[in-house]
Amino acid sequence: MMRRLFVDGTAFQGDIIQITDKEDISYLASVLRMKEGDALLVSDGVGRACEARITEMGRPGGAGKPGIALEVIGERTVEDAYKTRITLYQGLAKGEKMSEVARKATELGVHRIVPTLTARSVPDVGSAAKLERWRRIAEEASRQAQRWSVPEVADVVNLEDAAAGLAAEAYDLALVLYELEEAQTLKQVIAGGRFQKVAVFVGPEGGFEKNEVDTLIMQGAYSVTIGETILRTETAGPAAIAMLLYELEL
Repeated sequence: MMRRLFVDGTAFQGDIIQITDKEDISYLASVLRMKEGDALLVSDGVGRACEARITEMGRPGGAGKPGIALEVIGERTVEDAYKTRITLYQGLAKGEKMSEVARKATELGVHRIVPTLTARSVPDVGSAAKLERWRRIAEEASRQAQRWSVPEVADVVNLEDAAAGLAAEAYDLALVLYELEEAQTLKQVIAGGRFQKVAVFVGPEGGFEKNEVDTLIMQGAYSVTIGETILRTETAGPAAIAMLLYELEL
């Protein structure tokens, strides 16, 4: 299987791709040990993808900065692996849990990740530096999973704003994973349905407060359980994504 690289759209200069990002250069040269003449797949992560061949490594065109130059040798059609587009509203969690969510959710096929500030979240978890880290992790996970596109990791939103925006987002279905829900399962809610745009809300450590769940339900979301065991916050979202895609597509 051909190696894959995501680059910023500005790297495309006609039929030439100029790689100047230090991490991308290191990945190609030191990790993959690629050389001139080697081919790989290159995507901007949002719409354009192609097969390209390395033409220069080091300082392309005698430029002062290190870089790698590639020549486009064929365009590729970009297609999402799944038709169901799942947005994960993940309650901000401490430590490396958000990084784990970004990695696993991306591998499993999430379309978008929205870090969400809830009553039980720690506010400073969603700093600009950490957002950038989660976006980089999503890119790396997309590359590892051989996805054509990189899931968007959106800016942090308040749960109230996310709930108020459900109608505008025009989701076919919105689900709230709630550990106190006993009557309604995820499988029951989606049984026989056709959903292409789905929102999944997951609380941070300690879960959602009841009034938060009520707010989401008032905006049309369904409170569901995904099993009798209580999952950790970094496990619940990826588990729900896997269940949804299995039931709706696989």
